[in-house]
Amino acid sequence: MTDERDPGVRRVHEGTGAGQGSRPGSWATAITATTDRQVFVRGVALDDVIGRESFPSMLLRLWRGEPATDAEAQLMGACLVAAIDHGPLAPSALVARTIASTRAGRMSALAGGILSFGDLHGAVVTRAMQVVSTAPAEGSIEDWADRVFEAERIAGRRLPGIGHRWHEHDLRAERLLDFTTEQTDGRHAAAVRALAARVGRHVDRPVAVNIDGALAVALTALRLDPEYGDFVFAIGRSFGLAAHIVEERARERPMRLIDPTSALYDGVPVHGLHATEEHR
Repeated sequence: MTDERDPGVRRVHEGTGAGQGSRPGSWATAITATTDRQVFVRGVALDDVIGRESFPSMLLRLWRGEPATDAEAQLMGACLVAAIDHGPLAPSALVARTIASTRAGRMSALAGGILSFGDLHGAVVTRAMQVVSTAPAEGSIEDWADRVFEAERIAGRRLPGIGHRWHEHDLRAERLLDFTTEQTDGRHAAAVRALAARVGRHVDRPVAVNIDGALAVALTALRLDPEYGDFVFAIGRSFGLAAHIVEERARERPMRLIDPTSALYDGVPVHGLHATEEHR
């Protein structure tokens, strides 16, 4: 069959279609609407909230469909701060810098860094939220932690949100857990700490709650769907990746061989960290 607009061109498919998937239909969204003059997100005109509503508050409105309290917005902001960066040797930073060193596009470098997120780095907050959400409102948290640990061990899975290759104690996670506990009954914070203690007994050494576990507790307190968990980490870390990409392009030669095992620090002096000290 030829196209009536150009008889010399044939259509790529001939026929009526076998199912509903072949027919475009109307669809709806509850997220956004636009007019000739305005953009509405969850019923709120962006020009009305620009300069009046913070980014964390708007993010909660976007994802939950309801406005956030000041305390909730502060907690959401704390989550983004906690995830913002973890040094130049984090896998996502190394990937982003390597792509930037080729002088590929900035967005290509950012996308590459995000694509490095997975079960071992940056994409387990959602699963950690799913685990934490099963903590009992009453009864022994320690017994619950024992059951979860055994179930995950038998299944051959790593417990999400527990342990870190560099930190015996992750102060970012501890601060976020404490900040969350100030606004909640502390049950989920106690749950993730009980899981870390159970893993510690298994390996016979202290094991930290990591930032994924702390984010899981905070985002559960914010009543977010667990599906958003990994996005929070990715959004927060994207700002850090952008900094690494810009610095790589500005101060390093193209196509350099990047050492993935150590790097030097020569930024603003930090107490307890000597200038040009190696990060491993």
